Amino acid sequence: MDQAERVPDKVNAIREVLGYLGRYRGEVFVIKIDDSLLEEPLFPLLIRDVVLLHRMGIRVVIVPGARCSIDAALAAAGRTSSYHEGVRITTEDDLGHAMSAAARVANHVLSLISENGAQAVSGNWVRARTLGVIGGVDYQRTGRVERVNVALVEKLLGEGVIPLVGNIGWNAVGKAYNLSSTELAVAIGTALKAAGLFLIGTVAGIPVVGTPLAGIRVRESGIYSNMDLSRVGELLARKDALDREHRVLVENAVAACRGGVKRVHILDGRQNGILLEEIFSVTGNGTMLYTNLYTDLCPATVEDVPEIMRLIQPYVRQQLLVRRTPEAIADNIAHWVVYKVDDAIRGCAALTPYDAESAELEALVVDEDHRHGGTGGRIVSFLLDQAATLGLKRVFALTTQTSDFFLEHGFSEVPVESLPEGKRKRYNRARNSRVLAIELAERQVPA
Repeated sequence: MDQAERVPDKVNAIREVLGYLGRYRGEVFVIKIDDSLLEEPLFPLLIRDVVLLHRMGIRVVIVPGARCSIDAALAAAGRTSSYHEGVRITTEDDLGHAMSAAARVANHVLSLISENGAQAVSGNWVRARTLGVIGGVDYQRTGRVERVNVALVEKLLGEGVIPLVGNIGWNAVGKAYNLSSTELAVAIGTALKAAGLFLIGTVAGIPVVGTPLAGIRVRESGIYSNMDLSRVGELLARKDALDREHRVLVENAVAACRGGVKRVHILDGRQNGILLEEIFSVTGNGTMLYTNLYTDLCPATVEDVPEIMRLIQPYVRQQLLVRRTPEAIADNIAHWVVYKVDDAIRGCAALTPYDAESAELEALVVDEDHRHGGTGGRIVSFLLDQAATLGLKRVFALTTQTSDFFLEHGFSEVPVESLPEGKRKRYNRARNSRVLAIELAERQVPA
Protein backbone atom coordinates (compact mmCIF):
# COMPACT_ATOMS: atom_id res chain seq x y z
CA MET A 1 0.00 0.00 0.00
CA ASP A 2 1.54 3.34 -1.04
CA GLN A 3 1.39 6.57 0.97
CA ALA A 4 -1.49 7.96 -1.10
CA GLU A 5 -3.62 4.99 -0.03
CA ARG A 6 -2.61 5.31 3.62
CA VAL A 7 -3.33 9.00 4.03
CA PRO A 8 -7.15 8.71 4.02
CA ASP A 9 -7.01 6.23 6.93
CA LYS A 10 -4.75 8.59 8.87
CA VAL A 11 -7.02 11.53 8.16
CA ASN A 12 -10.10 9.57 9.20
CA ALA A 13 -8.37 8.56 12.43
CA ILE A 14 -7.51 12.20 13.16
CA ARG A 15 -11.07 13.26 12.45
CA GLU A 16 -12.35 10.57 14.77
CA VAL A 17 -10.08 11.72 17.60
CA LEU A 18 -10.98 15.38 17.11
CA GLY A 19 -14.66 14.52 17.16
CA TYR A 20 -14.34 12.77 20.50
CA LEU A 21 -12.05 15.46 21.86
CA GLY A 22 -14.61 18.16 21.13
CA ARG A 23 -17.16 16.12 23.02
CA TYR A 24 -15.05 15.43 26.11
CA ARG A 25 -13.14 18.69 26.60
CA GLY A 26 -14.13 20.09 30.00
CA GLU A 27 -15.63 16.79 31.17
CA VAL A 28 -14.38 14.86 34.22
CA PHE A 29 -12.72 11.46 33.89
CA VAL A 30 -11.99 9.48 37.06
CA ILE A 31 -9.22 6.96 36.42
CA LYS A 32 -8.63 4.19 38.94
CA ILE A 33 -5.31 2.41 38.35
CA ASP A 34 -4.43 -0.84 40.13
CA ASP A 35 -0.99 -0.87 41.69
CA SER A 36 -0.48 -4.33 40.16
CA LEU A 37 0.54 -2.33 37.07
CA LEU A 38 3.29 -0.31 38.75
CA GLU A 39 6.10 -2.65 37.71
CA GLU A 40 4.75 -3.24 34.21
CA PRO A 41 7.11 -1.85 31.51
CA LEU A 42 4.28 0.14 29.89
CA PHE A 43 3.08 1.79 33.11
CA PRO A 44 4.99 5.05 32.48
CA LEU A 45 3.30 5.25 29.07
CA LEU A 46 -0.11 4.82 30.69
CA ILE A 47 0.58 7.78 32.98
CA ARG A 48 1.86 9.76 30.00
CA ASP A 49 -1.44 9.09 28.23
CA VAL A 50 -3.33 10.31 31.30
CA VAL A 51 -1.32 13.53 31.19
CA LEU A 52 -2.12 13.87 27.49
CA LEU A 53 -5.83 13.75 28.33
CA HIS A 54 -5.24 16.44 30.93
CA ARG A 55 -3.45 18.65 28.38
CA MET A 56 -6.30 18.19 25.92
CA GLY A 57 -8.66 19.88 28.37
CA ILE A 58 -10.19 16.79 29.94
CA ARG A 59 -10.35 17.16 33.72
CA VAL A 60 -8.70 14.08 35.22
CA VAL A 61 -8.83 12.65 38.73
CA ILE A 62 -6.58 9.67 39.52
CA VAL A 63 -7.36 7.05 42.16
CA PRO A 64 -4.37 4.70 42.61
CA GLY A 65 -5.06 1.29 44.10
CA ALA A 66 -2.71 -0.09 46.73
CA ARG A 67 -3.83 -3.64 47.46
CA CYS A 68 -0.73 -5.37 46.08
CA SER A 69 1.57 -2.84 47.73
CA ILE A 70 -0.15 -3.29 51.10
CA ASP A 71 0.17 -7.07 50.81
CA ALA A 72 3.89 -6.67 50.03
CA ALA A 73 4.43 -4.27 52.94
CA LEU A 74 2.72 -6.63 55.35
CA ALA A 75 4.69 -9.59 54.02
CA ALA A 76 7.94 -7.68 54.53
CA ALA A 77 6.90 -7.12 58.15
CA GLY A 78 6.09 -10.82 58.59
CA ARG A 79 2.34 -10.19 58.59
CA THR A 80 -0.61 -11.23 56.42
CA SER A 81 -4.10 -9.80 56.08
CA SER A 82 -7.31 -11.64 56.69
CA TYR A 83 -10.07 -11.24 54.12
CA HIS A 84 -13.79 -11.82 54.43
CA GLU A 85 -15.78 -12.05 51.20
CA GLY A 86 -12.96 -10.33 49.37
CA VAL A 87 -12.68 -7.38 51.79
CA ARG A 88 -9.47 -6.85 53.76
CA ILE A 89 -9.78 -6.75 57.54
CA THR A 90 -7.35 -3.98 58.49
CA THR A 91 -6.13 -4.34 62.07
CA GLU A 92 -4.70 -1.52 64.17
CA ASP A 93 -1.21 -2.96 63.65
CA ASP A 94 -1.75 -3.31 59.90
CA LEU A 95 -2.99 0.24 59.35
CA GLY A 96 0.45 1.87 59.51
CA HIS A 97 1.77 -0.50 56.86
CA ALA A 98 -1.29 0.22 54.70
CA MET A 99 -0.80 3.97 55.01
CA SER A 100 2.90 3.73 54.14
CA ALA A 101 2.20 1.52 51.13
CA ALA A 102 -0.53 3.86 49.87
CA ALA A 103 1.82 6.83 50.22
CA ARG A 104 4.54 5.05 48.22
CA VAL A 105 2.11 4.28 45.41
CA ALA A 106 0.90 7.88 45.34
CA ASN A 107 4.46 9.22 45.27
CA HIS A 108 5.36 6.90 42.41
CA VAL A 109 2.43 8.12 40.34
CA LEU A 110 3.13 11.76 41.27
CA SER A 111 6.74 11.38 40.11
CA LEU A 112 5.64 10.06 36.70
CA ILE A 113 3.13 12.88 36.30
CA SER A 114 5.85 15.41 37.10
CA GLU A 115 8.19 13.78 34.57
CA ASN A 116 5.54 14.48 31.95
CA GLY A 117 5.37 18.15 32.85
CA ALA A 118 2.00 18.23 34.64
CA GLN A 119 1.06 19.26 38.15
CA ALA A 120 -0.66 16.87 40.53
CA VAL A 121 -1.55 17.01 44.20
CA SER A 122 -2.38 14.22 46.63
CA GLY A 123 -4.68 15.16 49.50
CA ASN A 124 -7.22 14.11 52.13
CA TRP A 125 -10.41 15.15 50.38
CA VAL A 126 -12.37 12.09 51.49
CA ARG A 127 -14.34 11.77 54.73
CA ALA A 128 -14.50 8.13 55.82
CA ARG A 129 -16.21 6.09 58.49
CA THR A 130 -15.76 2.59 59.82
CA LEU A 131 -17.10 -0.36 57.91
CA GLY A 132 -17.96 -1.70 61.34
CA VAL A 133 -19.19 -5.16 62.21
CA ILE A 134 -21.08 -7.02 59.51
CA GLY A 135 -22.45 -10.50 60.09
CA GLY A 136 -20.37 -10.79 63.22
CA VAL A 137 -17.15 -9.86 61.42
CA ASP A 138 -15.33 -6.78 62.74
CA TYR A 139 -13.49 -5.05 59.90
CA GLN A 140 -11.62 -2.86 62.43
CA ARG A 141 -9.73 -0.09 60.53
CA THR A 142 -11.26 -0.88 57.15
CA GLY A 143 -13.65 1.90 56.22
CA ARG A 144 -16.09 3.15 53.64
CA VAL A 145 -16.47 6.52 51.96
CA GLU A 146 -18.80 8.92 53.72
CA ARG A 147 -18.41 11.89 51.39
CA VAL A 148 -16.03 13.60 48.98
CA ASN A 149 -15.08 17.26 49.31
CA VAL A 150 -16.26 18.12 45.81
CA ALA A 151 -15.57 21.85 46.13
CA LEU A 152 -11.87 21.33 46.82
CA VAL A 153 -11.44 18.74 44.07
CA GLU A 154 -13.22 20.98 41.53
CA LYS A 155 -11.08 23.94 42.63
CA LEU A 156 -7.94 21.95 41.82
CA LEU A 157 -9.37 20.85 38.50
CA GLY A 158 -10.20 24.44 37.67
CA GLU A 159 -6.61 25.44 38.38
CA GLY A 160 -5.25 22.85 35.95
CA VAL A 161 -4.04 20.44 38.64
CA ILE A 162 -4.58 16.67 38.60
CA PRO A 163 -6.00 15.54 41.97
CA LEU A 164 -4.66 12.21 43.15
CA VAL A 165 -6.89 10.56 45.76
CA GLY A 166 -5.34 7.71 47.73
CA ASN A 167 -7.19 4.92 49.50
CA ILE A 168 -6.80 6.28 53.03
CA GLY A 169 -9.67 8.35 54.42
CA TRP A 170 -10.23 10.10 57.74
CA ASN A 171 -13.27 10.60 59.92
CA ALA A 172 -14.32 13.86 61.58
CA VAL A 173 -11.86 13.44 64.45
CA GLY A 174 -8.88 12.42 62.32
CA LYS A 175 -9.09 8.66 62.65
CA ALA A 176 -7.75 6.96 59.51
CA TYR A 177 -9.35 4.08 57.62
CA ASN A 178 -8.22 1.86 54.78
CA LEU A 179 -10.68 2.15 51.87
CA SER A 180 -11.43 0.12 48.77
CA SER A 181 -9.92 2.13 45.92
CA THR A 182 -12.61 0.87 43.53
CA GLU A 183 -15.41 2.02 45.83
CA LEU A 184 -13.51 5.28 46.32
CA ALA A 185 -13.31 5.83 42.56
CA VAL A 186 -17.06 5.19 42.27
CA ALA A 187 -17.76 7.69 45.06
CA ILE A 188 -15.61 10.36 43.41
CA GLY A 189 -17.11 9.69 40.01
CA THR A 190 -20.66 10.00 41.28
CA ALA A 191 -19.86 13.08 43.37
CA LEU A 192 -18.38 14.83 40.32
CA LYS A 193 -20.98 13.40 37.86
CA ALA A 194 -18.06 12.18 35.76
CA ALA A 195 -18.46 11.53 32.06
CA GLY A 196 -16.28 8.46 32.44
CA LEU A 197 -14.95 6.15 35.14
CA PHE A 198 -12.02 3.98 34.03
CA LEU A 199 -11.16 0.88 36.07
CA ILE A 200 -7.70 -0.04 34.82
CA GLY A 201 -6.00 -3.19 36.05
CA THR A 202 -5.09 -6.60 34.70
CA VAL A 203 -8.68 -7.50 33.78
CA ALA A 204 -9.33 -6.97 30.07
CA GLY A 205 -13.10 -6.65 30.49
CA ILE A 206 -16.13 -8.76 31.36
CA PRO A 207 -15.72 -12.25 29.86
CA VAL A 208 -18.50 -14.27 28.28
CA VAL A 209 -19.25 -17.42 30.27
CA GLY A 210 -21.63 -19.82 28.58
CA THR A 211 -24.11 -18.40 26.10
CA PRO A 212 -23.57 -14.67 25.44
CA LEU A 213 -26.36 -12.24 26.22
CA ALA A 214 -28.52 -11.88 23.13
CA GLY A 215 -27.88 -8.75 21.09
CA ILE A 216 -24.68 -7.77 22.96
CA ARG A 217 -21.51 -7.50 20.91
CA VAL A 218 -18.69 -9.85 21.94
CA ARG A 219 -15.07 -9.11 21.03
CA GLU A 220 -12.81 -11.70 19.43
CA SER A 221 -11.02 -11.92 22.79
CA GLY A 222 -14.23 -13.28 24.34
CA ILE A 223 -15.23 -10.23 26.39
CA TYR A 224 -18.35 -8.13 26.09
CA SER A 225 -17.81 -4.90 24.20
CA ASN A 226 -20.52 -2.80 25.88
CA MET A 227 -23.91 -3.05 27.53
CA ASP A 228 -26.36 -0.74 29.24
CA LEU A 229 -27.74 -1.16 32.74
CA SER A 230 -30.92 -2.83 31.50
CA ARG A 231 -28.81 -5.78 30.31
CA VAL A 232 -26.32 -5.83 33.18
CA GLY A 233 -29.08 -7.08 35.47
CA GLU A 234 -29.45 -10.16 33.28
CA LEU A 235 -25.73 -10.81 33.60
CA LEU A 236 -25.69 -10.45 37.38
CA ALA A 237 -28.71 -12.77 37.67
CA ARG A 238 -26.91 -15.60 35.88
CA LYS A 239 -25.45 -18.17 38.22
CA ASP A 240 -21.71 -18.69 37.73
CA ALA A 241 -21.56 -16.10 34.92
CA LEU A 242 -19.07 -13.99 36.89
CA ASP A 243 -16.27 -14.85 39.29
CA ARG A 244 -15.81 -12.71 42.41
CA GLU A 245 -13.38 -10.26 40.79
CA HIS A 246 -15.56 -9.60 37.76
CA ARG A 247 -18.75 -9.44 39.83
CA VAL A 248 -17.23 -6.76 42.07
CA LEU A 249 -16.23 -4.75 39.02
CA VAL A 250 -19.70 -5.02 37.48
CA GLU A 251 -21.49 -4.18 40.73
CA ASN A 252 -19.32 -1.11 41.20
CA ALA A 253 -19.92 -0.09 37.59
CA VAL A 254 -23.67 -0.35 38.16
CA ALA A 255 -23.40 1.77 41.32
CA ALA A 256 -21.43 4.40 39.39
CA CYS A 257 -23.94 4.59 36.53
CA ARG A 258 -26.87 4.79 38.91
CA GLY A 259 -25.05 7.57 40.73
CA GLY A 260 -24.75 9.71 37.62
CA VAL A 261 -21.57 8.52 35.88
CA LYS A 262 -22.29 8.24 32.16
CA ARG A 263 -19.91 5.41 31.34
CA VAL A 264 -17.68 2.91 33.12
CA HIS A 265 -14.80 1.30 31.21
CA ILE A 266 -12.99 -1.85 32.39
CA LEU A 267 -9.54 -2.04 30.80
CA ASP A 268 -6.31 -4.05 30.85
CA GLY A 269 -3.56 -1.53 31.60
CA ARG A 270 -0.86 -3.84 30.29
CA GLN A 271 -1.89 -3.06 26.71
CA ASN A 272 -0.09 -0.15 25.08
CA GLY A 273 -2.38 2.82 24.43
CA ILE A 274 -5.44 1.06 25.83
CA LEU A 275 -6.82 4.22 27.47
CA LEU A 276 -6.53 6.38 24.35
CA GLU A 277 -7.95 3.64 22.16
CA GLU A 278 -10.95 3.20 24.43
CA ILE A 279 -11.71 6.93 24.49
CA PHE A 280 -10.88 8.04 20.97
CA SER A 281 -12.00 5.17 18.75
CA VAL A 282 -15.39 3.82 17.76
CA THR A 283 -14.60 0.23 18.73
CA GLY A 284 -12.53 0.65 21.90
CA ASN A 285 -10.84 -2.38 23.42
CA GLY A 286 -12.36 -3.13 26.83
CA THR A 287 -15.85 -3.50 28.26
CA MET A 288 -18.00 -0.39 28.61
CA LEU A 289 -21.08 -0.26 30.83
CA TYR A 290 -23.31 2.75 30.49
CA THR A 291 -26.51 4.37 31.64
CA ASN A 292 -29.51 3.66 29.44
CA LEU A 293 -30.34 7.04 27.90
CA TYR A 294 -33.56 5.76 26.41
CA THR A 295 -35.76 4.81 29.36
CA ASP A 296 -38.40 7.34 28.27
CA LEU A 297 -38.40 6.04 24.68
CA CYS A 298 -40.54 3.07 23.69
CA PRO A 299 -42.06 1.40 20.64
CA ALA A 300 -45.28 3.03 19.50
CA THR A 301 -48.60 1.17 19.53
CA VAL A 302 -51.75 1.65 17.45
CA GLU A 303 -53.28 3.45 20.46
CA ASP A 304 -50.57 6.12 20.07
CA VAL A 305 -51.60 7.06 16.50
CA PRO A 306 -53.92 9.97 17.49
CA GLU A 307 -51.17 11.52 19.61
CA ILE A 308 -48.61 11.05 16.82
CA MET A 309 -51.00 12.79 14.44
CA ARG A 310 -51.39 15.63 16.94
CA LEU A 311 -47.62 16.08 17.09
CA ILE A 312 -46.90 16.03 13.38
CA GLN A 313 -49.88 18.01 12.04
CA PRO A 314 -48.49 21.50 12.78
CA TYR A 315 -45.36 20.59 10.81
CA VAL A 316 -47.41 19.19 7.95
CA ARG A 317 -49.30 22.49 7.74
CA GLN A 318 -45.99 24.35 7.60
CA GLN A 319 -44.85 21.93 4.87
CA LEU A 320 -41.94 20.81 7.03
CA LEU A 321 -43.23 17.22 7.00
CA VAL A 322 -45.04 15.30 4.31
CA ARG A 323 -48.68 14.45 4.96
CA ARG A 324 -49.40 11.07 6.54
CA THR A 325 -52.78 9.50 7.21
CA PRO A 326 -53.63 7.76 10.48
CA GLU A 327 -54.11 4.55 8.50
CA ALA A 328 -50.63 4.77 6.99
CA ILE A 329 -49.05 5.31 10.41
CA ALA A 330 -51.06 2.45 11.94
CA ASP A 331 -50.04 0.10 9.13
CA ASN A 332 -46.36 0.85 9.84
CA ILE A 333 -46.59 1.32 13.61
CA ALA A 334 -43.79 -1.22 14.18
CA HIS A 335 -41.36 1.33 12.70
CA TRP A 336 -42.34 4.14 15.09
CA VAL A 337 -41.02 5.12 18.52
CA VAL A 338 -42.46 7.66 20.94
CA TYR A 339 -40.94 9.80 23.67
CA LYS A 340 -43.12 9.88 26.79
CA VAL A 341 -43.20 12.20 29.80
CA ASP A 342 -45.62 11.21 32.56
CA ASP A 343 -47.32 8.85 30.09
CA ALA A 344 -47.94 11.72 27.64
CA ILE A 345 -46.33 11.50 24.19
CA ARG A 346 -44.02 14.47 23.64
CA GLY A 347 -42.01 13.26 20.68
CA CYS A 348 -41.95 10.66 17.91
CA ALA A 349 -40.02 9.38 14.91
CA ALA A 350 -39.94 6.41 12.58
CA LEU A 351 -37.20 4.19 11.17
CA THR A 352 -38.37 2.67 7.88
CA PRO A 353 -36.15 -0.02 6.31
CA TYR A 354 -35.82 0.13 2.51
CA ASP A 355 -33.55 -2.78 1.76
CA ALA A 356 -31.09 -5.08 3.52
CA GLU A 357 -28.61 -2.24 4.06
CA SER A 358 -30.48 1.05 4.59
CA ALA A 359 -33.42 2.71 6.31
CA GLU A 360 -34.99 6.16 6.45
CA LEU A 361 -35.28 8.17 9.66
CA GLU A 362 -38.46 10.20 9.24
CA ALA A 363 -41.06 12.33 11.00
CA LEU A 364 -38.78 13.31 13.88
CA VAL A 365 -40.82 15.67 16.07
CA VAL A 366 -40.45 16.87 19.66
CA ASP A 367 -42.99 19.27 21.08
CA GLU A 368 -41.87 22.79 21.91
CA ASP A 369 -41.72 22.34 25.69
CA HIS A 370 -39.32 19.39 25.42
CA ARG A 371 -36.95 20.39 22.64
CA HIS A 372 -34.18 21.41 24.98
CA GLY A 373 -31.94 18.94 26.78
CA GLY A 374 -31.03 16.86 23.75
CA THR A 375 -34.31 14.95 23.37
CA GLY A 376 -34.19 14.99 19.58
CA GLY A 377 -30.62 13.75 19.63
CA ARG A 378 -31.53 10.90 21.97
CA ILE A 379 -34.33 9.81 19.65
CA VAL A 380 -31.89 9.83 16.72
CA SER A 381 -29.31 7.83 18.71
CA PHE A 382 -31.96 5.34 19.78
CA LEU A 383 -33.04 4.72 16.19
CA LEU A 384 -29.45 4.48 14.96
CA ASP A 385 -28.81 1.85 17.64
CA GLN A 386 -31.88 -0.01 16.38
CA ALA A 387 -30.60 0.19 12.82
CA ALA A 388 -27.23 -1.22 13.88
CA THR A 389 -28.95 -4.06 15.75
CA LEU A 390 -30.89 -4.87 12.56
CA GLY A 391 -27.60 -5.18 10.71
CA LEU A 392 -28.18 -2.12 8.52
CA LYS A 393 -25.22 -0.19 7.14
CA ARG A 394 -26.64 3.30 6.72
CA VAL A 395 -29.54 5.53 7.67
CA PHE A 396 -30.72 8.50 5.61
CA ALA A 397 -33.09 11.38 6.23
CA LEU A 398 -34.82 13.91 3.98
CA THR A 399 -35.36 17.44 5.22
CA THR A 400 -36.04 20.94 4.00
CA GLN A 401 -35.32 22.88 7.21
CA THR A 402 -33.36 20.78 9.71
CA SER A 403 -30.21 19.73 7.86
CA ASP A 404 -28.01 21.45 10.48
CA PHE A 405 -29.51 19.26 13.22
CA PHE A 406 -28.65 16.09 11.33
CA LEU A 407 -25.16 17.34 10.49
CA GLU A 408 -24.57 17.95 14.22
CA HIS A 409 -25.49 14.31 14.87
CA GLY A 410 -23.03 12.76 12.47
CA PHE A 411 -24.97 12.79 9.19
CA SER A 412 -23.46 14.10 5.95
CA GLU A 413 -25.22 15.64 2.96
CA VAL A 414 -25.31 13.24 0.01
CA PRO A 415 -26.76 13.38 -3.52
CA VAL A 416 -30.26 12.17 -4.28
CA GLU A 417 -28.73 9.44 -6.44
CA SER A 418 -27.36 7.75 -3.31
CA LEU A 419 -30.88 6.92 -2.08
CA PRO A 420 -32.14 3.33 -2.34
CA GLU A 421 -33.86 2.74 -5.64
CA GLY A 422 -37.35 2.52 -4.16
CA LYS A 423 -36.98 5.84 -2.35
CA ARG A 424 -35.21 7.51 -5.25
CA LYS A 425 -38.10 6.76 -7.59
CA ARG A 426 -40.53 8.45 -5.19
CA TYR A 427 -38.31 11.45 -4.44
CA ASN A 428 -40.36 14.64 -4.82
CA ARG A 429 -38.28 16.94 -7.04
CA ALA A 430 -40.68 19.83 -6.46
CA ARG A 431 -40.14 19.59 -2.69
CA ASN A 432 -36.36 19.48 -3.29
CA SER A 433 -35.52 18.03 0.13
CA ARG A 434 -31.89 17.73 1.15
CA VAL A 435 -30.66 14.18 1.63
CA LEU A 436 -28.48 13.36 4.62
CA ALA A 437 -27.01 9.99 5.53
CA ILE A 438 -24.83 8.33 8.13
CA GLU A 439 -22.69 5.21 7.77
CA LEU A 440 -23.26 3.17 10.93
CA ALA A 441 -19.79 1.57 10.88
CA GLU A 442 -18.23 5.04 11.21
CA ARG A 443 -20.65 6.33 13.80
CA GLN A 444 -19.43 7.49 17.18
CA VAL A 445 -21.46 6.20 20.12
CA PRO A 446 -23.04 9.24 21.81
CA ALA A 447 -21.82 10.51 25.14
